[in-house]
Amino acid sequence: MRRALAIAAVQALALAAAPAAQAPTLARTVVADSRVMDYVRDLTALGPRLTGTAAYQRAADWTAAQLRASGVERVAFEPFTVPDAWEREHASAHVVAPQSMPLRVAALGWTPSTPGVIEAEVVAVADTSPGKIAGIGPLVDGRIVLLPAGDGGGGTFSTATARRRALDHALSKAGALAILAPELERDDELIAHDRTIGATTGALPVAQIVRDDADAIRRLLDAGPVRMSLELRNRVMPGPIAVNNVGGEIRGREQTGEWVIVGAHLDSWDFSAGAQDNATGVAMVLEAARVVAAQPRPARRSIRFMLWSGEEQGQLGSTAYVRDHAADLGRIVAYLNTDAGSGTLLGWTAPGRRDVADAAKRLLQPLVAPVAPIAFDTSMQYAFQSDGAAFIRAGVPTLDLNADDTAYEEIHHKSTDTLDHVNARNVVLGAAAVAASAYAIADAPSRIAPRGRRVD
Repeated sequence: MRRALAIAAVQALALAAAPAAQAPTLARTVVADSRVMDYVRDLTALGPRLTGTAAYQRAADWTAAQLRASGVERVAFEPFTVPDAWEREHASAHVVAPQSMPLRVAALGWTPSTPGVIEAEVVAVADTSPGKIAGIGPLVDGRIVLLPAGDGGGGTFSTATARRRALDHALSKAGALAILAPELERDDELIAHDRTIGATTGALPVAQIVRDDADAIRRLLDAGPVRMSLELRNRVMPGPIAVNNVGGEIRGREQTGEWVIVGAHLDSWDFSAGAQDNATGVAMVLEAARVVAAQPRPARRSIRFMLWSGEEQGQLGSTAYVRDHAADLGRIVAYLNTDAGSGTLLGWTAPGRRDVADAAKRLLQPLVAPVAPIAFDTSMQYAFQSDGAAFIRAGVPTLDLNADDTAYEEIHHKSTDTLDHVNARNVVLGAAAVAASAYAIADAPSRIAPRGRRVD
């Protein structure tokens, strides 16, 4: 135990005493002469980037071109497959009795279309456990089922996905025609998400509906039967569908077989062009690649820049990468993820790894502090909600860029996630932190921390 502690102390001193000399200058270079907002503007101009679509592939082609133009080596697509691809085309709904009332709806991702316009009575269900649904078949047969608020979809956890799939199959078996899934929030906006994670088409058509409209239907139901019409047209492309992650590498000057990976998800939802979720993160990775590639002295280790697809459907692209590169996971020194929008930069989070946070603080704080205050923590709050998840589960030291998200939910997955809501100064500072941190970790004499145990 004492010998281990002594070795750890020596490694910590080495990290603290020998930060990469170029990293502080590199951070200041980003702040003084940044292209990061050019990347944000150009990517959002391409429009939404839904996984598996032609629009996503156009964004992947553009991203690869930017990496090549910056001098990044070995730029290539890394394909993986998703079960199905999906795009929304049209959604409309209105109450037809006991009165006429238009409804604000959209299809939930990866759900099928209705067979044209359907008209049926609405039934509200309070208990959505599959066992309960199986016992009320006559109640839902031939009807449109209104779920409780917040039970529509979204999230990243397999337990919720399994429950929703079981519920939808039970409702379909009981004869339900479609599902109405009310939003949880009362801001009168729809939030783009899928019914279940995994990019697998569901069993029933599902329309998300704004909370106020759902509540209005419930009030009508209190007085008697409610009848509505619903049409959902979605383009479902049965798979498996090949989708491309985009990657490139800057080879290290000494330990070329070890890597720091810097990543962000390239895909987005489709109510907007995903300016903060996640064009800003992509732009930070591209800016880091551009600035690091321009350095006269490469870092000690190689740095890989990865742009993922399928994050919005459950981190599918990054998970595929970790699976496909399982034999190389011990050679990944650290994974740095950026998916935090454009709030005020707070620093880095090392989910569940105090050793990684402490080492990062010693190594990185002196480098980034000249351009922005920076803190380090070990919070697990967002550990499995972005592309760091697969690396964390594999025990790879992971740092997730952390920004103030006070205003983030105002635009997250909504039509308001547009360029005009991006704080350009904060994106520049974030890019500076990403670039300096990646270079410093790759150039340090020793690893920032050992690979940890697998987390399931």
